[in-house]
Amino acid sequence: MHCQGRLVVKVFMKSKSGLLGLCLLGLLSHSPLTAAVEVKGLYEIELIANSQSAEDRTQAIKQAMYAVLSRVLVSEDISKIPAVQQALNSAHNYVKQSQFSLISADELPDTEARLLRVQFDEDQLMEVMRKSQVGIWSEIRPETLVWLVVDDEEGRRFYNADTMPELESALAFASKIKGVPMIFPMLDLEEQQKISLNEVLSADSRNLLAVSARYEVTSVMAGRIAKKGNCWQGEWAFYFDGKIKQWSGVCQPLKPTAVAGAQGAYDVLSNYYGVKPETSAAH
Repeated sequence: MHCQGRLVVKVFMKSKSGLLGLCLLGLLSHSPLTAAVEVKGLYEIELIANSQSAEDRTQAIKQAMYAVLSRVLVSEDISKIPAVQQALNSAHNYVKQSQFSLISADELPDTEARLLRVQFDEDQLMEVMRKSQVGIWSEIRPETLVWLVVDDEEGRRFYNADTMPELESALAFASKIKGVPMIFPMLDLEEQQKISLNEVLSADSRNLLAVSARYEVTSVMAGRIAKKGNCWQGEWAFYFDGKIKQWSGVCQPLKPTAVAGAQGAYDVLSNYYGVKPETSAAH
């Protein structure tokens, strides 16, 4: 089972005590998680159900649970975890609140479709996961600085939220669906003089990480999203804990391309910060 593209996610983020510290030792070196961002609403989600029928509601709740578990559990593939399989088979038992609402006809022409808001019982759901020795990532999460280069018919340039609303929406969705807080560089005159597009994409990350130091984050992601015909392809590099992870995605619509970037960041960070029940304390 996979999370489908009709999810409309609401996750709220707020700053608790500032950003994280940064150590530059050629690459980012990790420092203890002493300040972070609290990601609220991880167990609440909205998605579109095909109708209000019992069958469609059951299917939508399963999809909602899968999406929720995908942003709190530590696993390369949560669908292979027996506890997840069992929970999905009885997903309705973990629902704390659910409510249907109408969808604008302009947004979706299917008149029977409804927006379904689902809130799961966090304590009940996590108790099952803990008993199964599954790693869990809490709501306290570091922000990731994202340097993004866009390559389309207008040429290659830095991502600009003001002039790229469709991409801004896709990135916001990706951040929310994976529970990975993202911030973006200011790209003021000082930064533009210090770093170029090629340096963001270069295998030599020294200048990229040096310029990133002003943001006092522990993780930096550099990416390139290129339009190829009717689809987009992403290439990513993630700098964290003195290591680099690189990956690329297939050519697909803009939203899943952005999610693929957030997924890579989630995999690294959840593996570092996630805690299994037998572990007495986080890193």
